[in-house]
Amino acid sequence: MARRLPIQKEKNAPVAFFFLMLYTFFVLVRPHEFSFETANLIIIKVLTLITILLTILSLRPIRLIPQHFMLFILVPFVIMSGLFNGWLSGGINQANILIISAIIPFFLFSNCITSIQRQHIIMYISLLAALFMVYNGHLQFSTYNGEYGTGIGSSRSVGSIARQEIRITYFGFFSDPNDLGMFLVMNFPFAIYFLHRGNFFKKIIMLGVISALFYGVYMTGSRGTLLGILGIIGIYFLFTKAGTKLIIFSMIVAPLAATLLASFGGVSSSESSAHGRLDAWYVGVHMLLNNPIFGIGMGNFIEEHNLVAHNSYIHIAAELGIFGYSIWGGVLIVTMLVGFLLMKKYQTLDGETVSSDTKRQYQNELLINKTLFFSMVGFMITAFFLSRSYSLLLFIFLGLLTASHLRVIKIRPELKELFSATMIFKSIKYSWLIIFTVFIAMKIGL
Repeated sequence: MARRLPIQKEKNAPVAFFFLMLYTFFVLVRPHEFSFETANLIIIKVLTLITILLTILSLRPIRLIPQHFMLFILVPFVIMSGLFNGWLSGGINQANILIISAIIPFFLFSNCITSIQRQHIIMYISLLAALFMVYNGHLQFSTYNGEYGTGIGSSRSVGSIARQEIRITYFGFFSDPNDLGMFLVMNFPFAIYFLHRGNFFKKIIMLGVISALFYGVYMTGSRGTLLGILGIIGIYFLFTKAGTKLIIFSMIVAPLAATLLASFGGVSSSESSAHGRLDAWYVGVHMLLNNPIFGIGMGNFIEEHNLVAHNSYIHIAAELGIFGYSIWGGVLIVTMLVGFLLMKKYQTLDGETVSSDTKRQYQNELLINKTLFFSMVGFMITAFFLSRSYSLLLFIFLGLLTASHLRVIKIRPELKELFSATMIFKSIKYSWLIIFTVFIAMKIGL
């Protein structure tokens, strides 16, 4: 008689999630960098190691989907790319950076966020970090005397000592005002989500948060992040009012229009001119054409051109070639495509023999998916004018969105088909539409 194997009991690893909260707080707020004495402490590395170990040992089941494997495949490819470009040690070092900034955070956030309540906690931490950055930016902005202002971090002047020329910054990967602005943009959907779900008191608070985020974007002086906000608003109305074909057409045309607008004044007065930005895209395209298989090697764009590409999609295509970009773009687009399909095609559980509580849970999960989807829309728009292909911020938010998808699949197991091989190859194909859009924008602008 066959022996039945015991059903594996789910374990949500609360201690691992506690350390993930600490990791999130230290990565975003970065309190250890408030003083020189503690700035070099390896707190984030220690928290990362503890969270990984606790997750592997205590979380059951650990869910791995195609995006996890695709990112892992990039590791040996980055090493090979370095080898074929005569820089094996550099390839190994860049692969290590990819593991730390992409693979680990994506794995942790996609697996440890096992409930809506956990998702809310991470969203609140993100909003708290954004508000702290805005407050600190206000101190920089309001007390700037032509050289520096109060507050932590280093404010940045852009060719004038006039106060209105200051661009606020923060620590770590927020030390560039464009990165700070990108993070603020990606937090707008969080604030709007809590605004719609909260009571009167919470609504008042969230209206204040939204106002603060607008103020923060203004202080960064980044037109790219302003385009991100306008893009989120425009795409939201498209998604709620238009059909799929019009949405896809608009998403292709929007970057072209934004590039033409930027070419009249540049995305930011402190950066290269818009013409210089288009030149960088031109150089990136030729790097791809001259090194189509392995690219020029991760981290080598600035070595070849002395400047970054000012476009995340061209940047990674030039550095990792056709295969590397296809994997990176496939991970990004399949995650966004699944989020889109959940909003447009799988909106209800009508006809399913499930309880009202399950239907309510499903609708709540779809709201989370919608919120995180638009946060990622903010990234994709601003990334069109910034080189942030390997940004930790990208993979944290991708992990959050993927966690939402995994919880939806737990309710509706048949939706596993959304991560089929057909969907992956379709997403890779769609990712090259972005490169085509860059090429057209470059041709129009130059």
